[in-house]
Amino acid sequence: MGKTAVFIGMMSIQKYIFASNKLKENIGASYIVKDIFKNLEEFAHSYIGGGNALIYFDSLEEAKDAMKDWSRTLLQSAPGIIPNITIDDTFDDNNYSESRTKLIRKAKMQENRTIPQTELGSFGITTDCPRSGLSAEIWGYKLPKNEEGYISSANYTKISASEKSNAELQEEFGSVIGDFKFTDEMDKLGGSAGENNHIAIVHIDGNDLGKKFKEEANEEGVKAFSTKLEEAVENAFKQTLKELIKLKSEDKISFKENYLPVRPIVIGGDDITFVCDARVGMFLTVEFIKAFENQGICKEKSITACAGISIVKTKYPFYRAYKMAEALCKNAKMVRKESRKEEGSSFIDFHISFGGLGGSLEEIRDANYKSADGQTLYMRPYSINNMQKLLGCLTEISELPQSNIKKLREALYDGETATVEFIKELEYRYKKLPFFSHSDESIKGFSNGKSPYIDMIELIDFYPKNTSKSKTGGDQ
Repeated sequence: MGKTAVFIGMMSIQKYIFASNKLKENIGASYIVKDIFKNLEEFAHSYIGGGNALIYFDSLEEAKDAMKDWSRTLLQSAPGIIPNITIDDTFDDNNYSESRTKLIRKAKMQENRTIPQTELGSFGITTDCPRSGLSAEIWGYKLPKNEEGYISSANYTKISASEKSNAELQEEFGSVIGDFKFTDEMDKLGGSAGENNHIAIVHIDGNDLGKKFKEEANEEGVKAFSTKLEEAVENAFKQTLKELIKLKSEDKISFKENYLPVRPIVIGGDDITFVCDARVGMFLTVEFIKAFENQGICKEKSITACAGISIVKTKYPFYRAYKMAEALCKNAKMVRKESRKEEGSSFIDFHISFGGLGGSLEEIRDANYKSADGQTLYMRPYSINNMQKLLGCLTEISELPQSNIKKLREALYDGETATVEFIKELEYRYKKLPFFSHSDESIKGFSNGKSPYIDMIELIDFYPKNTSKSKTGGDQ
């Protein structure tokens, strides 16, 4: 039976959420995106959430009138949001999967052709918002005393929404976190004070979920799968929080006051993005993926995930750091598809920036992770199993004196000959390197033109001490 279907997506949604260096605004923006469809739930719908919706009307005229009213309200209540509304009055229920695919394809084409203006630029008679450069129209009375002043309506709306987000999050995970609290301030995530403080932005995305949705033959199947997937993500994050709190109880990490060193920004649908103390970024990512893979729906449908971890200084532009996390996740997905042996696994890629992030991921690695003799000084991304093996090796290598670790790094950059000489020097002092994938690594530092040791060295300060048992590898 034919009906009128409306697909609503958001344009530049990541830029809207992560545009600010203020965690409070990122949190508020994410909450706004999550909340904007609530007043559409009265209409018949296939799914609503995760930044998009598929809803139905009895006629084309009814759909157009409803979307005019909804978008007008949206532009007033959530300035800066850019909706992409696509209508199809020939949607065929009896051929649901094909009709849905056709509608989403049409939405993508429309998005690529459209650049709407939904924010007021600044004018000569108004001051600029110090946070966004837009016209400053509202007094920011909710800001800290030292930041008070006029700000744009877009920034004000995000800040206001962050309060609702905090209350909702505290209630949602209250049974797990107990007396601990989520923060909306970067400084309360933990880490060391000053210029050397780092945070981790983690982006995790499910693998091949588009195919899984297409496997559902009808609307009811899509609804049920979407609901179960959201529950799987939420349950996996709850389990991850339990493991984090266990670290605290075992004195393997400290919390600043009573605040958890992690704050989810996007959680739900098929992905999750969170910011955390850099020292627990890898730990939380591994724990989340393990918990996610063990959810009932994930086991049943063989659902895995890929993750990108971008570790930067706290003052680094947040949006650029997020885009790096997104690029790392994309690279992990690409390598996963190319890996015949571990195509069905979850993969993790990471990058630690000790300065800025200049250029693309490929350019950064080509410029900074090559030895003098042309060998590759990294093996990332890793499958989840290999990452756990690498972390086991990390325990061993971190037991070396700092001076030895520094010399190993220098030798690796000089090339294989220098590395072999240094390893012999270690053996003379009754020390040895762990090997990750092949015994040659502990003799030459390299195997098949690659080395895992820079990956280990860079992670030493960004993984909780004594949390991985040594798992020395053998030939793969």
